[in-house]
Amino acid sequence: MDVTLTYYGKLVEVVGKSKEVLDVEAITIQELVIWLENEYPDLKKLSLKIAQNNTIGELEDEITSKNIDIFPPFSGG
Repeated sequence: MDVTLTYYGKLVEVVGKSKEVLDVEAITIQELVIWLENEYPDLKKLSLKIAQNNTIGELEDEITSKNIDIFPPFSGG
């Protein structure tokens, strides 16, 4: 399944693009985070938030959406 990853905020600078498409087979959010950190080592310094279907997911959640949003750490109150 093709999954479109959309990066927000300073993540665009870190990865050098705002979107990319991956061809994945049944993976979890944790497996996606591991792939991202291997592909873009500077992401290891950040606490990423991964959302699908407009909801921030948990690491054990399976990726079921074709559109995944990846956010940098949130700040403020």
